[in-house]
Amino acid sequence: MSMIGRNDPCYCGSGKKYKKCCLHKEEQTREVSFHQEGLIKFALENYQQDLAARTSEYVKKYPVGKDQEQTYANIAVCWEVFCSEIKGDQTPVELYVEKVKKSVKPEVAEILAGWTNTVPSLYKVVEQKTGFIFTVKDIWTEKVYDVTINAADKPKTDSALLGTLVSNGINYEFYVGYVEMPISELPPLKDAIEKLQPLGDAKEIFKNQFPAVLQLSLIDISAGVPKPKTDQTQANTEKPASEENTVTSVESEEKDEKYTAVTELVKANAETEVVKEAEKLWSEYINESKPAVRKEEIYAAALDYLVSKDIRGINSTQAETAKKYGVSPASLSSRYREMKELLSV
Repeated sequence: MSMIGRNDPCYCGSGKKYKKCCLHKEEQTREVSFHQEGLIKFALENYQQDLAARTSEYVKKYPVGKDQEQTYANIAVCWEVFCSEIKGDQTPVELYVEKVKKSVKPEVAEILAGWTNTVPSLYKVVEQKTGFIFTVKDIWTEKVYDVTINAADKPKTDSALLGTLVSNGINYEFYVGYVEMPISELPPLKDAIEKLQPLGDAKEIFKNQFPAVLQLSLIDISAGVPKPKTDQTQANTEKPASEENTVTSVESEEKDEKYTAVTELVKANAETEVVKEAEKLWSEYINESKPAVRKEEIYAAALDYLVSKDIRGINSTQAETAKKYGVSPASLSSRYREMKELLSV
């Protein structure tokens, strides 16, 4: 397919020339996408220690399964960036927008300013409009959004998504990621969420009680809603040794499969010289951190970018690498920085 020219009819069918129609929107979206990456970079460079400490406390207070802890941490950090005061009475997103607003175009500044009012919510997938555009509806407000989802694993149309939507200038995107669940789980989950703060509206609950909301979305609540953990010594609920050993063995095998899948993805997408370095670094990384890998593509993308940029000196961008693996630049950026710090690259 040939490239569309500035004076050609716009592909959207409006009848206008491309330069008078979607060209400006696409340029604006690229600039906004740059700031999606810039926001998480800013937050981690300036407040990583505070964010990590808070997230660690939430994981202890609102425990989920071991295989869900990484997902919990990623989505919790996203909430902290948008809703948790980190310096004075300002959130990381407010501090970032304040820092960059004078250096961007007015229309971009307006979009970024809208991010400062963003709060997570729960959405029902209404339809898949194109290969990567989905229509979702807020469970409480019933407001409808068109959302771009570039990840390789697309949500099902009979599912619900928990996450933070941000405008990219044309439509919306889930910042960092989302939690997907069957639509059948919505009624009891909605009921449990509303009971967290009976007199509060949904936005207030998601802003103030999100760590608890996130736990409810990642565990089985059919047998009841758990109470937050305290610092008191928990009752001893250890399983019999034989059962514990069996469970541990199965979990170990599943974890090894995930680890292998990461290097296989790098082999399939990266240059040979990158693959060799990546395998060595990955071995060091998993021995050191023993990560609970839920989405292999994010780890593979971060590993590829780390080796390419910091070891091989290859000129590549996070956006390009993220696209190659079907993940968001923000997800890659977060994992890349964590790997870089741990491995001291």
